[in-house]
This record gives sequence, structure tokens and C-alpha cells, in this order.
Amino acid sequence: MTETIDKYLAYLNMEREALSVNYLQRLIQMHLIKIPYETFSKIHYYVEKKEYVPSIEQFISNLYDKGWGGTCYTLNINFGRLLKSLGFQCKFVRVKPGHLGLMVTFEDHRYYVDVGYGSPIMKPIELEARQRHLLHGFGEEISFTQKDRFLYEIDRKANGKSFVKKEIVWKPLEESDLEADIVESYDDRDDNITMRRITAVRFQGNQCYFLRNETLKVMTYRNIREFQMRDIHKWKDLIQEVYHFDQDSLDQSVHFLNERNIKIFT
Repeated sequence: MTETIDKYLAYLNMEREALSVNYLQRLIQMHLIKIPYETFSKIHYYVEKKEYVPSIEQFISNLYDKGWGGTCYTLNINFGRLLKSLGFQCKFVRVKPGHLGLMVTFEDHRYYVDVGYGSPIMKPIELEARQRHLLHGFGEEISFTQKDRFLYEIDRKANGKSFVKKEIVWKPLEESDLEADIVESYDDRDDNITMRRITAVRFQGNQCYFLRNETLKVMTYRNIREFQMRDIHKWKDLIQEVYHFDQDSLDQSVHFLNERNIKIFT
């Protein structure tokens, strides 16, 4: 396990350090920069009937060999495993609907951590410190608002308009408590949108690359450029240039959606 954790840290360009909130924040930032949110691997795990959440060893292997990251369960669970191995006190929290985050306790303060939302939540959030927290980044505003003792709302806005809201159930859970949630996230049905579209998000310097099917948005703190790709070959070339994913996973995802009558390319 020591070698695996060292490989994980090396991928993040990080080393082992004394535990601190600053160290935690830098781990979060590097994770968001180096490891993408993406659905290519999720479709692969489903089609190949693999473990829905890869072991930390398999997760690291996929990072190096395929350029994959994952969706919320793969990313946050494996980041939680990393934090625990480094000595942080870390639990999981359910975020409804269909998401999870981390509860990291350090020196009697509890922080919400999330590297699996495809969102620039670049630091740990001490939810209990005040009723409302506000973050900004890449044209997005993210608010955390307390609704009840154990309930917080995450509201993500772009151009002043809310585009997704979820609720954090602020109660610590173990991995085993999330098994049903993970299985449900892989339901092959039309209203499970994660299984019906291609998504990839990568933060790089002052840019965020956001892929949704055939559309790639390049966002900075000042503007957004949008590229519509109708040619599958140009799409593959650009995806590999930006995200460095292996081509087999691109083909597999397009084929998976085609079989479900979602035709990105004609």
C-alpha cells in the first residue's frame, strides 16, 4: 500500500507532509488539476462488468495507463482512501441526489471536501463555521447554505442562474454504507443522465475544459469559448489532445450511446 500511495502522490506532484489544512487544500487543488471528472471510465466499468468503484491500485493504474479519473464515487472514494492512508480522519457523506462528498476532521474542525463534482471546489469548506459559504471560479458561483442541523444545500450557478442543486446530508458514513447508491448510479435507464451522455472536466492553469458530448467549452475567469465538433475523427483528436484518454474508451462510449439511440455523430 505504501508504494501505491506514493504513486498516487507522485501523479499529483505531491509528497508526504505533516498533516495540516494547508496540505489538505493543496492535495485538493492538485487532484482537480491532474485528475479529470469523466464518464468514459464509468461506461467502461459498466460494459465490461468491472468493479463499479475500482480499488485504489486499479485507480492508480488507470491514471497512468489510460488518463482516466472517474465520476464522483470513483474520485471521492479513492481520494478518501488516499487521505486516510496519509493519516487524515476521513468519512463519506451522501449528497442527494446521486452524489457523495467527504467529511474530513482535523483538529476538531469538520470540512466538506469534493474532488468528484467537476466543479472548482478548490478548498475544504468548514460548513459549520457559518450559515453560508460562497466560492467563485471559471464563470461559476458555488454556494453552500445550511438548511437544517445536518442538511446543507449546494447551489451551482452560471451567469447568475442556478443549473444544479444538491443537498449534503452532513452525517459520516463508511464505504459500505454507499453500496446501494453506487449500484443505482450505474442504472442503465434514460433518466439516469450520467449514463446517457459523455462528460469530461479538466482544470488546467487558468482554464477549465468542459466536454459534453460533441461540445467542448474552454472557460477562463474572463470568457468562454465553445467548439462544436461534428466530425468524430476531429473529436477524438481534440479529446486526446486535451484529456489524454485512450482511444478505445472513446470508441466504447460512443458505441454505448449509439446502442441507446443517442447519436452524437451522424
